[in-house]
Amino acid sequence: MTYKDHFVAEVKCGGKILRITDGAVHLPFGAEYSLLFKNLNSRRVAIKVSIDGQDALDNHRLVLDPNETTELKGFMQYNVVRNAFKFIHKTKQIQEHRGDKIDDGMIRIEFAFEKPVPEHIMKTVIHEVHHYPHRSPLNYYWYDAPNWVYTSNAVYGSAGTARGLDSVKGMTGGVTGQMVGEVQSVYNCSIPAQELSIQSEPAKDEGITVKGSELYQSLNYTSIGELEQAEVIIIQLKGSGDTGVMVEKPVTVHTRLVCKTCGVSSPSNNKYCPSCGTYLLS
Repeated sequence: MTYKDHFVAEVKCGGKILRITDGAVHLPFGAEYSLLFKNLNSRRVAIKVSIDGQDALDNHRLVLDPNETTELKGFMQYNVVRNAFKFIHKTKQIQEHRGDKIDDGMIRIEFAFEKPVPEHIMKTVIHEVHHYPHRSPLNYYWYDAPNWVYTSNAVYGSAGTARGLDSVKGMTGGVTGQMVGEVQSVYNCSIPAQELSIQSEPAKDEGITVKGSELYQSLNYTSIGELEQAEVIIIQLKGSGDTGVMVEKPVTVHTRLVCKTCGVSSPSNNKYCPSCGTYLLS
């Protein structure tokens, strides 16, 4: 499990949660996967997802209510997920046509919690909404003295609720008129042009995520208030174990590992065989 500041991020394959070891998930090339999130905070959270440096949410953010769990099944287009995440081997042919990216094989999850609303502001918001009944119930008013800030450019969805949508709870494009919850550090690195053209052979376990099978996961629009400073979780995808042996099937959190040396079965949280000491994760 990847847990950070009351936020959980997992990788699923075949409907089962995969084991994350040292920040990496090992799964077979050609496998499709999804991302599972849970908000353990008492406030809502806004999430950005990028894979191989590509925004997976079409410039939106996923919004989760307190103690809510949701699953992102693939790449977003507008407010619909249309293609599953599929992990494939980055071959030499792919490398020569597509090129290399520094964040290939990386899932970057950026999350920021909504700032608490002071009690006197919450009362004012309720008062104002009461006086504007013609507004849509999805509209959200935020009091920032001395002016009102009206926000509506967001996405909202739900699963297993009266809305009858899939298992995602919200996405947002941010708050109108200000940038919130962004990572502040900016680094500038100049690389000579001739160095950029040099490509080495792709690593044996190196892969990228592409659009997989067609699916339909729909979301609606919502808004969220001002956000706190964002935090980041990085998960790496690999197609082989640390010993270089290609992964034949993903290792879930419940999979028991069988030692190839002595045949002893061990829980999936064991890295080494308790009997002979053989490394088990390959």
